[in-house]
Amino acid sequence: MQADAISNLTAAAALLGGLAVLVALLALLAARTARRKLAALMREGEGSRAGQLAQLLEVTAEHGRQLRDGSARIAGLELAAQRAVSRIGHVQFQAYDDAGAGQSSSLALLDDVGSGVVITTLHARVGTRIYVKRLVHGESETVLGEEERAAIDAALRPPSDTRRAK
Repeated sequence: MQADAISNLTAAAALLGGLAVLVALLALLAARTARRKLAALMREGEGSRAGQLAQLLEVTAEHGRQLRDGSARIAGLELAAQRAVSRIGHVQFQAYDDAGAGQSSSLALLDDVGSGVVITTLHARVGTRIYVKRLVHGESETVLGEEERAAIDAALRPPSDTRRAK
């Protein structure tokens, strides 16, 4: 019985050894095939499909970087635009009855929320005076004249649509 067990074990070991050799041969064949494919890709270079794919992937990655950079720039510009002068109102008037010929004026320069300055010039025979008043949300810390308030109101008024209907 011992002889039968030993012969069975020997047959199983031989079978396992043969199977291991077969797996090793298959692995060598797969490695050789992979090496041949890699060598072919290396020879074909940038004109190959793989080379073209690699170039497209690189271009796509660069476009992604540019898109992120562009989005950040746009966000910064949108923030800056909120503080930029975007509303302007102007009123011209005669400050004094005896001089000026309507040369006095108030100019409101405001951002999107109505903050900025109103500049008033009062023209007289002996000279011109200039006043600058700071505005926060359309309101001043100092008293505003009638013409200054009119310039601010003109700046805060929504623009009229001047396009012609077709």
